[in-house]
Amino acid sequence: MTTPTPTKKSTALTCPPSQVGLCARCQQPCHRYGFGGNPLCVTCRSAVEAARSRKPKTSA
Repeated sequence: MTTPTPTKKSTALTCPPSQVGLCARCQQPCHRYGFGGNPLCVTCRSAVEAARSRKPKTSA
């Protein structure tokens, strides 16, 4: 039997197992339910926030 290799997105979750769900974007386990839950994992959430903070190009 071989040892599974961790994925680059694997992180230790600090929430109870009952609050773990799959990220709506990448399908990795994340703290989805309960207090502090979010439908996106930390990686996907930071990508969305980075895109949201970019200034849109204005045509003059």
